[in-house]
Amino acid sequence: MSRTAKEIETTGLPCEAQNGETIQVVPKIDVTMFGKFTLKQEGMEVPHAVSLTGRSRRLWTLTAYLILNRNRGVSAQELIDLLWPEAENDNPLSTLQNNVSRARAALAELGFTHAKVIIHNEKGYYRWAPDRETQLDVEQFETLAKAALAEEDMEKSVALAQEAVALYTGDFLTESAAEFWCINLNTYYRSLYTRLCRAAVDRLLKLGRITDAEKLCTGVIRLDPVAEEFSVFLMQALIKNKNPKKALEHYDYIASLYREVYGVSPSAELEAQKALAVQEIYGSETSEDDIHTFLLEKEQEPGAFCCDNNVFREIVNLHVREMRRNDTPAALMIVRLANRSIDPEKRAVYMKQMEATLLNELRAGDPFTKVGANQFWVLLPGATGENGGLVSRRVFNRFQKEYPKSGAVYTFKSLDLRHIHMSAEEKATEKTERRKVICTPFTGYPVEGVLLCGTHMSTKGNV
Repeated sequence: MSRTAKEIETTGLPCEAQNGETIQVVPKIDVTMFGKFTLKQEGMEVPHAVSLTGRSRRLWTLTAYLILNRNRGVSAQELIDLLWPEAENDNPLSTLQNNVSRARAALAELGFTHAKVIIHNEKGYYRWAPDRETQLDVEQFETLAKAALAEEDMEKSVALAQEAVALYTGDFLTESAAEFWCINLNTYYRSLYTRLCRAAVDRLLKLGRITDAEKLCTGVIRLDPVAEEFSVFLMQALIKNKNPKKALEHYDYIASLYREVYGVSPSAELEAQKALAVQEIYGSETSEDDIHTFLLEKEQEPGAFCCDNNVFREIVNLHVREMRRNDTPAALMIVRLANRSIDPEKRAVYMKQMEATLLNELRAGDPFTKVGANQFWVLLPGATGENGGLVSRRVFNRFQKEYPKSGAVYTFKSLDLRHIHMSAEEKATEKTERRKVICTPFTGYPVEGVLLCGTHMSTKGNV
């Protein structure tokens, strides 16, 4: 592209002479917006990562927004609304111009040549580097992903998908993900990424490229552990690849994560893959060592038995059968975190404190499970709703001793398991006994009470 000396002087763009002609020499700029926001000019050894938080937040937000919209001019008012959506400013245009100048200066500090014209202003409209080529990872990803999904040839489709997935190193501008101008884009790219990976894994499994499918699923789970369908795909791939033990290891990891962090149990699909993995390992003739490994795979830890909801339910049903045959009593103790309006991180800490207390204070034969994000259910074999209050007191004392400065507030309720499984007719005929079981305090302590760490258990009232 030929330029006159006057144009070169005006724009400040680099040039060189070749065969008597003046040509433009402009280094290309590479930008990433997946994960971290980075900029790199051709010739630089490494990209520069910049933060969209802190004191420089506005000038780099301005830069990112102009890069995303570099194919059009962005009005001053649009940028003012972006950077100061709620603030009232006597001279917003002057403030914007100041931030544009600071952005240019920051780019110059990072070593970008002719930074004064990277952010171009013409007739009140701002544009990003109109005379330079800017390569943006999110645009490359979108192009490759759409091509992969549209490609009918499975091998070509997978190759395109792998190239696209390599670009997706994290969600779109994670530091600004909650900003109004980022939310829709973040959702769009995450949805496209998930759809692409789902299709690619399916094709890889059909092509018999099991190891590649494993690698792809592992990458998705690393970015988004909640994407349970990819845990199912991963276990399928591991089982097909004759590695059922690794599939079971992944199940244990993801089931524990779901229970401890999200307060949910694995889906039926994931449970089905676990059953297939167990079948692969132990389905044929087994030795005594295999039986020992299957039944006692993990080293037995002292204390109570913490299990997931499904296992707890089966144990309770087993006790109910035993009760019906031998009239053996059992009680269900419900421990509920009563703190309201606390952040998830603090809730997780309080629940971990109570879990450790239950593990150390209950008997080894007492199973318990976390239900949702705020409750523990404990099975107390041999106990009734009445003497379950003694267990509540023991747990309370242990919690108070171990965590005297905790701000957790817990309620306790003990229910006789025989009452829970009575039929409607049985409940009607034993109404008086049922009220005694639930309502009568034992040795001065309430069946339902409030645990206030650092103080005493106070009556919350009969139920």
